[in-house]
Amino acid sequence: MFPPRAKRRFVPWPIPVVLCSVICLASISCSSNETSSQSRSAATPSEFTVPDGTPNEIIAFVENLKKRKPKFKNNEEATEFAVNAQKAFISAGDKILNQETSPEVAANAAKMKMTAYFMLAEAQIEDFSKQLITEVNKLKQDKRPGLAQLGEMMWRPAQVLTAPTMSSSEREKLTEELFADLPKANYSQSSVGAVVQLANTLGSAGKAQEGGAIYDRLAKIASESKDANFRSNADVFQATGRRIQLPGNKIELNGKTLAGNELNWDSFRGKVVLVDYWATWCSPCVRELPNVKKNYEKYHAKGFDVIGISLDESRKTLQEFVDKEKIPWTQMFDDSKDVGWAHPMARYYGISSVPTAILVDKDGTVVSMSARGEELSALLEKLLGKAN
Repeated sequence: MFPPRAKRRFVPWPIPVVLCSVICLASISCSSNETSSQSRSAATPSEFTVPDGTPNEIIAFVENLKKRKPKFKNNEEATEFAVNAQKAFISAGDKILNQETSPEVAANAAKMKMTAYFMLAEAQIEDFSKQLITEVNKLKQDKRPGLAQLGEMMWRPAQVLTAPTMSSSEREKLTEELFADLPKANYSQSSVGAVVQLANTLGSAGKAQEGGAIYDRLAKIASESKDANFRSNADVFQATGRRIQLPGNKIELNGKTLAGNELNWDSFRGKVVLVDYWATWCSPCVRELPNVKKNYEKYHAKGFDVIGISLDESRKTLQEFVDKEKIPWTQMFDDSKDVGWAHPMARYYGISSVPTAILVDKDGTVVSMSARGEELSALLEKLLGKAN
C-alpha cells in the first residue's frame, strides 16, 4: 500500500534513502467522514509542476509541497497525491542537478530524487523499479563531489528492492552475499536490515516462500547469536516469516473479544472473513472503514464477515469508537494481556504496520494480504458472487 501507514519500531536501513513499506508524505492525515476545500478532488495537475528557476526557488517549491496537509475522502486519493508528489520531487531533483550549483546542494538534490525513486519502486508504481537501477548506475558515474559515493551506498539497497525481477540464481547469489555480510558487519542494524528488506520485498512481490525462508534462516541465526540485541529479535523474525507465508495457507486466530468472550474461530468456517488489523489512531484504517462497512452490508447475507484485531491500548477508547461508528462485527481486544503492538495475534504473525487486511476464503485459506479499497470489493464478488 501507498498511503501512510502507522509503522512499528524497526527501521532497518539507516542510509540516505528511506526504505519504508509505504510512501508517506510526512504529515498526510484525514478521517473518513471529513471533507475539505483542500480535498485532493479539487487539486489540479499544476500543483505538481516544478517551476523553472534557481535551486533555491525549486527547493522552496518542494518545501511548500511537503508542508501541504490535504484531507482525502479515501485512500485512492491519498495514493494519487503521494505518487504525484514523489514524481515532482524527482523532477525537482533533476532540475537542480542540471544547473551549476554547490556540492552540498547537488548532493541534497540527488538524495531527494533517489528517495522518491526508492519509494515509487518499493510501492511497485509503474516501471520505477527498472528506472531505479538505471538512475543508481548513473549516479555511480557522476563526477561531482560525493555523488558517486552516494550511488555506491545506494547500489545494494537498489538490488534488494529490485530482487523480484532477478533470475532465481541472481536472487540466490544476492541472498548469500547478504547473509555473509552479517558476521562481517557484526550483525549491525544496517546488515540485518538488508536481509529483512530482501525478505519483505520478495514477500510483497508474491514470492512468499522465498521471503519466509529468509526470515526463518535469519531467526535461527539470531536465536543462536551471542549478541543480545540481535538475539532478542529472533521471535520477531520467526513471526514475520510466518506472516509472509500466509498467502495460500491457513490462518489461525485465538484470544478474547472486546465483549470478553473467547473467539470461536471454527464458527467462521464456511464464511469469507476479513481479518482486519487496525487501530482507532490509524488514519488510513479509519479512512477505510466506510468501504468495509459498505461491503459488509452488501455481502454479509451471502457469507461475508469481519474480525477486527485492534492494536489500541485503551478499552474505553476502542469501545467508544466502535459504539460511535456503529461497527457491527467482532473486535479482538484483551487488556488483561498485552495490548497495542504486543497484542498476541499481532506478535504471532509479526504485524508491523496497520492497516493489515487479510482476506480468508470459506476454507480458511488466505487469499489476499491487502484486501482494501476496490480490491476488497472485487475479491468478494469473485468469492461470493454479485450482491443483490
